Amino acid sequence: MTNNNDDTAAVASIEDVADRTARADAQVRNILRGVMAQRRSAGAAFDYVAALSPGTKANCWSIAESAGHEGWGRMQGLLGSYRWGWADLRAALPALAVAWIPDADGDLIGPGIAIDETAQLKHGDATACVAPQHAGCTGKVENCVTTVFSAYVTAHGQAWADFDVYMPDRWARDLPRRRAAGIPDDLEFATKPQLAMRQLDRLTAAGLPARWVAFDEVYGRSEKLRKKAAKGGLAYVAIIPCDYQVTLPSGTAIRADQAVKDAVFERRSCGNGSKGPRYSDWAMTATATAGQSLLIRRLISRPDQLTFYLCWAPPGRPATMTCFITIAGRRWPAEETFKTGKDVLGWDQTQARTWDGICRHTALVALAQLRAAAIRGALTARIALPAASGGTGHDGGATGGDDQVSDADLQIPLGDAPVPARGGQPCPPGIAPIRLSIAETARLASLAAHYTAGLITRARLAFTLRWSLRRRRHQATARWHHYSARLLAVTGTG
Repeated sequence: MTNNNDDTAAVASIEDVADRTARADAQVRNILRGVMAQRRSAGAAFDYVAALSPGTKANCWSIAESAGHEGWGRMQGLLGSYRWGWADLRAALPALAVAWIPDADGDLIGPGIAIDETAQLKHGDATACVAPQHAGCTGKVENCVTTVFSAYVTAHGQAWADFDVYMPDRWARDLPRRRAAGIPDDLEFATKPQLAMRQLDRLTAAGLPARWVAFDEVYGRSEKLRKKAAKGGLAYVAIIPCDYQVTLPSGTAIRADQAVKDAVFERRSCGNGSKGPRYSDWAMTATATAGQSLLIRRLISRPDQLTFYLCWAPPGRPATMTCFITIAGRRWPAEETFKTGKDVLGWDQTQARTWDGICRHTALVALAQLRAAAIRGALTARIALPAASGGTGHDGGATGGDDQVSDADLQIPLGDAPVPARGGQPCPPGIAPIRLSIAETARLASLAAHYTAGLITRARLAFTLRWSLRRRRHQATARWHHYSARLLAVTGTG
C-alpha cells in the first residue's frame, strides 16, 4: 500500500484491508478484555462489534448469525444477563477516539466536541425511557428513546466519545415502571443540558484534547452549559433562539433577531460538504461579555432563514469570525456520526428494552464506529496500528470443515408445522419448521447461487442452512402460541 496522506493517491489491496482490520481488532479485543472479567464475555462482545455492518440488522438473531454463533443466546446474554459495566466501556471511548482519529497538521481550530441528540423510534411503552417527545430525525413528536451524544471531531473524522440516555420526567417519577425496565433506583432526572455538562466533565477528566465545543439550540440556550465550557477553557459556538436576550457592549438588551437590521454580512464557507463548499452570508457583532460575540448566518437560497449563535473564545485564542464560522461548520459531523450509527451499524434497530440493554448496545456501537475509524485511518496512513498477535482470538464461531458436513446437513425441509386444535394446548417440543416463506425462499435461492458459483464452502452452506431452519422453527413456535391464545380468547376454554 502506498504510504501517502493524500487519500486520492493511496492504493490498498484486500490484503492491506485484512491486515489493518486484524490490527484494529487486536486492540478492540484488549479493550473488551479490560472491561469484562470473563474471556468468553469479551469474545461475544468482540463478535457483536465486528458483526455490525450495513448488511446485518442490529438484533441478536442477525448479529449472532453474522458472527458465526450456533444460536443467539450469547448475544442476548451480552445485552442482558452477562455481568459487565457498559459505563466502563464508555469510559474507554475518549482515549480510543484520540488514538484513532488524528488531528490534522495546521488545522485552524484543532479537535473539538460536537454535542447533539438523536432518537430511536419505538412501538409500545415498555422500553426503558420511551415516551412521546420531539425526535430530531423526523422533526416531529414521536414515541422514541432519546440519547445525548458527544462526538469527538477533527479535520480527519469523527465518532461518538460519550453518551447518556435521556430519562423523561414521567419515568423519573414512576418507580415501579423504572424497576420493570431495569433503570437504577439512584438515577435522578437530568435535563439534556445537564447530561451534556456531565459529558464535558467526563471528557475533560479523561484528557480529551478538545479546544472547542459546539451545540444546537436545545443546549445553546443553557447559560450554565456555556459557562461550564468556558470554565474548561473550551471555545464555544452555541445556537440560540431568535428571541434570546443579548446584551450589547452599550448595555442595551435586545433580542438576537433585532441585531439583523444593523448587521453587515459577508459570504463565507463554513466547510466543505458532499457537494462542495457550504457558503452562507455571515455577520458578527460583539456582546457585553468579554470574548463573546453574536454570530448570524443567513442562507443564500432563503434569505429569510436565519440562525443565531453565541460564540466565545478564551483569552489568548482567536475570537475571529473565521474561527467561529469554522467551529459552526464542525458541528455537522455529529450528524454524520448519527448517520453512521443508524445506516451503517444499525444503532436504532436494536430490540433491547431494558436500561442496561440499550446502554450496552450503544456502547458497543460506539466502539464499532471507532473500530471503523481506526481501520480507515490505518489504510490512509494517518495512524499506525501495532501488529496483531498470532491467532484471531475468536470465541464461539462456526467450526468444522467441509469434510465434517454430511448430505443430511444440506437438506431443506419443505413441509409445514402443525397448529393447535384448541386454546391453551402446549407447543410440542421439537416442533417442525414452518413452510418456506417468500423471504426465506429468496434467501435460499441466493445462497444456492453463491454455492453453485463456488463463492462459499460446503461448511458455510451447512451453517447458513442451520440458521434458516432455526428461523422457521422459531416462526412455527410463535405461530403456535398465537393460535393457542386466539382460540382460548374465542372459546374461553382450553
